[in-house]
Amino acid sequence: MSTSSASSPENTSSRVSRSQWRDFEVIRTVGVVVIALAATWYLMLQLAPILRPLLIATFLAYILMPYHVQLRCHVGTPASLAILAGSTALLLVVVGLITYASLLELADEIPTLQQRAVEISTQVEHAITAYAPWLNNSRETGAPPSIDQPVAALVRSVVVASATTALEACVVALYLLFLLIEGSRLPERVRRAYTPQRAEEILQVADQVNAAALSYLRAKIRASLLLAVPVGIVLWIMGVKFWLLWMVLTFLGNFIPYIGSVIAYLLPVGFAFLWFGLTWPPVVVAILLLVCHLSSSAVIEPLIIGHAVGVSPLVILGSLAFWGLVWGLPGMFLAVPLTVVATLVMEHFEQTRPIARLLKGV
Repeated sequence: MSTSSASSPENTSSRVSRSQWRDFEVIRTVGVVVIALAATWYLMLQLAPILRPLLIATFLAYILMPYHVQLRCHVGTPASLAILAGSTALLLVVVGLITYASLLELADEIPTLQQRAVEISTQVEHAITAYAPWLNNSRETGAPPSIDQPVAALVRSVVVASATTALEACVVALYLLFLLIEGSRLPERVRRAYTPQRAEEILQVADQVNAAALSYLRAKIRASLLLAVPVGIVLWIMGVKFWLLWMVLTFLGNFIPYIGSVIAYLLPVGFAFLWFGLTWPPVVVAILLLVCHLSSSAVIEPLIIGHAVGVSPLVILGSLAFWGLVWGLPGMFLAVPLTVVATLVMEHFEQTRPIARLLKGV
């Protein structure tokens, strides 16, 4: 009995020390995670001019690499690179020049658009006064509402963003050229750097990531084209100016889930009302474009993409918010592919497999 009572304080002291050590381990782990996250956030912000075009070039390389592998068997590696890089650069330059010319022409129409915005606002105010006076909160002087140049500010910001995008596109093209050159040599380098078993595991994961990314990007491009082309045709038939600009915007906006499609719908419809006024053509445009967007989201994309993404919608929204905050609009374009790739990679490791299943929502 005395032995038990004598050893009791020692056992209690031992249990207390173990508990304190576990608490210290938890605090240290949390501290390391917080520091790592803060360092990662800082590096992503500081290295955005390097990482952002590199990731864009990487996803473009996913699309072009299969064609490069097939083409070089017939014409050789230098000719294949020249054909693919030249055709891709030519396509991007043509679309960029046409879009930039449309933006400059749109900038020239700013005074007319502002005047029409004032007229439409006055008409709406008069209609509210006549039919729903209790909703009228305007000034009693009857002076026309002032427009603080919102259209001009929007167009100027878009022009500046287009110039910045053009410069970044040159960096993307340079990265893309070297990725295509080095892509075919990567498997052999991995086999030389690791043991045969480890090399095959790495290449197997890389093949699955490549296949998933390529499948998603190809499907998304087809779905975006099947949405953008009808939108462009509707705008062209209805006589909406800058229809090619709105078609390019619709194609690019479809790569940003939820938010991009809403913006790609509201901008051309709003411009149509500014251009035609409160008449029947913009109403028809609004209805037809709404049909195109709803058909794409409800029928076309599920048929083409299916479960290619395989990520929970809530995770996609969180990814859009995170990458949009870090890298702005280009980050929102990269949000879904980066999330898909991260999920696939985490699924191949036992420690991170539960996180991948949570992200997939299955």
